[in-house]
Amino acid sequence: MEMEGSIQEFSVPEILQFLSLHEADGVLKLKSGREEVDFGFKRGKITDALHKGEKLFHSISEYVQRTGLIPPDTFNKYMERAKEAGLSFLEIVEKGDFLSKKNIEEIIAFKIQETTCEVLTWNEGRYSFEAGKKLYQHSAFSVEIEPNTLVMEGIRRIDEWPLIEKALPDENITLRKLEKPEINVEIGEDEKTILEKITEDITLHELVGISGIGKFRTYNSVYKLTEIGLLEKGKGTGKIKTRKKTFAKKPRMAFPMNLKQILLYGFIIIHIIFLFKFRLNHVGENIRNIKNLLDDPSRVETILPLFSEDGK
Repeated sequence: MEMEGSIQEFSVPEILQFLSLHEADGVLKLKSGREEVDFGFKRGKITDALHKGEKLFHSISEYVQRTGLIPPDTFNKYMERAKEAGLSFLEIVEKGDFLSKKNIEEIIAFKIQETTCEVLTWNEGRYSFEAGKKLYQHSAFSVEIEPNTLVMEGIRRIDEWPLIEKALPDENITLRKLEKPEINVEIGEDEKTILEKITEDITLHELVGISGIGKFRTYNSVYKLTEIGLLEKGKGTGKIKTRKKTFAKKPRMAFPMNLKQILLYGFIIIHIIFLFKFRLNHVGENIRNIKNLLDDPSRVETILPLFSEDGK
């Protein structure tokens, strides 16, 4: 099933859901300006993602390094071993003591979600799907995610982003932790992670790079922590950082979602048409009968006694 076209005509959510509905196998390529993103599909589920461009995301190896999941010295050794053995960085990491296969697959799933959330904001560009191809020919890791799950999370983030961006318009503002032990507030895991990563005069941009939870979740957690008084915002550079693209409205959802719904809605529509047509035919037959009665006075005189009180 080869396909290609414009994102303006067939939005990213619709493309992802279409491929899911048809349980596609292959590689979806999306391009907007200088940014390119590829998604691997297996039986309609997303298995991996690859970004090629100037901005957006760090590679998984850079993510591991920035978040401190592996000590710097060990990280450099792993990179050298991967190069010498002709293996991927993650295959070398799996053989080490710091990240298990499950940990690595969770990181891959996280990167797929972050990539999906970004491309959902693209409102122009091109797409193409190459059936039967694989993004990574010999991947040692197995990740399969339903596109609908990724799309729904992406739409939720798009809805919430304007409020967060209004409160945190400058990525270069500094953040400072406020110690208020008397406040008894239950905070989530993301907020706990952010508080652990806060150092003196760290900027919001720097925090996104080391948090390990992505841009949206970092901004969202900082927003919540400043609202409840556990973080204080300092001064920024005055340079406002805005998103490259945002939706003026929610992206259209591809419909129907699955084959069962196609059959169900089709049956309902056919049933309604049949009933409507049957009633029209029935009304038409009654009108013709009345017209025949009016054209033949003798038949009218025959049925009039049926409507009299005494039947005569």
